[in-house]
Amino acid sequence: MVHLSTSTLRVAFAIYNYAEVTIRRAELSEVDIVKEIITEAYEPIRQRISSTPHALREGLDKIARYIQMGNIYVAVVGNLVVGTMRASLRGRTGVIARVAVRNKYRGRRVGTMLVEYAENMLQHMGATCIEVEVYGAIEDQLKFYEKNNYVEVGRSMSEGEQIVVMRKNLCEPTASEESEEE
Repeated sequence: MVHLSTSTLRVAFAIYNYAEVTIRRAELSEVDIVKEIITEAYEPIRQRISSTPHALREGLDKIARYIQMGNIYVAVVGNLVVGTMRASLRGRTGVIARVAVRNKYRGRRVGTMLVEYAENMLQHMGATCIEVEVYGAIEDQLKFYEKNNYVEVGRSMSEGEQIVVMRKNLCEPTASEESEEE
């Protein structure tokens, strides 16, 4: 009988989870599932801010339009959709929004895989940077994106809530850009 240490099991578990997740464009027939995942993931946020998050106000018709435009992606484990996100290109800036993972699948890198998938896809589409907006009051979101190399570039107010704009540059600065910063 082979005994594995806890750290070895964690690494094996992480690799196993990574291998079993598929990310693909959402299908129109999955609009209800996407809405359900967003509702489950954003409900705790609703309790920590003074207004209802925009993600919870989107109806099935708006989600369906984004699916038809090809901007909503899902993470699938086996045959079960466990996560979702919206990704699009605005000029040369990629935008990631509505990253949501079912509670049961949190802590298994599903959210990170969704974000990495979007970053790779948007970079291939010509994006030079990626932006996300998160609620300033939700420390978990800020830490998640900081861990994925996003930095705060601005703050604004929306409906009484502080919104933090975070950005990740996809291109290394050229020598002339570096000397301009000094």
